Order: sequence, then structure tokens, then C-alpha cells
Amino acid sequence: MRKHKLYANLKKCIFGASEIPVLGCLVGKNGVRPDPGKVRVITEWPTPSNVKELRQFLGLATYLCKYVSNYAGKIRQGLLPESI
Repeated sequence: MRKHKLYANLKKCIFGASEIPVLGCLVGKNGVRPDPGKVRVITEWPTPSNVKELRQFLGLATYLCKYVSNYAGKIRQGLLPESI
């Protein structure tokens, strides 16, 4: 690494961990999974009562879209009336 002028800050290095946090996700030998803290915030979010709150919730919940199959369909199903 020194040959190519690359250096590691040992204070920021994690050794021997089964999972490490990377960009808001946990990466381990079994793959990538969402951060449980962020999932808890989303599941405990109060029910939106107006358009602004709904947009805020959807912006936050979009974090999970890569972990949930058919995310858009599930969100749409829960938000729109059956007649649409």
C-alpha cells in the first residue's frame, strides 16, 4: 500500500468483526442487511396525517426498498384506496 501511497487510519479500521457498518447498512459474511436501528425508526414512525408527513415517511422508508421485494407494490397497496 505504501508503494502506491495508500494509508490506513488504524482508528477507523475494524478487525475481526462478524459485521461492519457501511453506508447505513451492515455487511457481513452472509451479505448485506439493513441497520436494525433504522428499521426500528421506520416501524415506530407515527401514522402520517397529512401530505407533508406522508412524503417524509416515504422518503425515510425508501431506505428499505433494496431489501424488500416488490417494495413499490406493497407501499402502493397500503396507501391507496382499493377502488384505484
